[in-house]
Amino acid sequence: MVRGRISGLSVRDVRFPTSLGGHGSDAMHTDPDYSAAYVVLETDAGDGLKGYGITFTLGKGTEVVVCAVNALAHHVLHKDLKDIVGDFRAFYRQLTSDGQLRWIGPEKGVVHLATAAVLNAVWDLWAKQEGKPLWKLLVDMKYCRKVKLVKKKEKSKCWCRATPPTPRRAPGSATQTTR
Repeated sequence: MVRGRISGLSVRDVRFPTSLGGHGSDAMHTDPDYSAAYVVLETDAGDGLKGYGITFTLGKGTEVVVCAVNALAHHVLHKDLKDIVGDFRAFYRQLTSDGQLRWIGPEKGVVHLATAAVLNAVWDLWAKQEGKPLWKLLVDMKYCRKVKLVKKKEKSKCWCRATPPTPRRAPGSATQTTR
């Protein structure tokens, strides 16, 4: 069961000098330094668990993503983790709909990358508090819950009443397909 309020959010700029040896380069990216904005979330739950999230960049833009994560921190700090995971979609929308940051790309660009790092940390913390690896948290989750995590509210009501896709045989085939 998820518990605690988010009491700490830190972010680091982690870089690997891959450009020195030309590692990871291609026709478009001739000097990439593989990098990541590395987010750590902590709660006041007293269990010592932390959530870790990263978002990948190619170097110099990482400091911009770190600044964006810090700009989003007020949407995360002091929030109850149970409320966040209870309406994950609303939390996502809150992060990407900040009126001061929307103009620099809520659906792409720096805000999108910063949001990804924060959400990855939330997923990690949620799974740890449930005592499961993230893949197991998702596998054990009911279909309706998964849909509500990603679909808009008005559509999720309709989808949750529907049954999950059922396997069926493709015409003239011995294998099953999912519809």
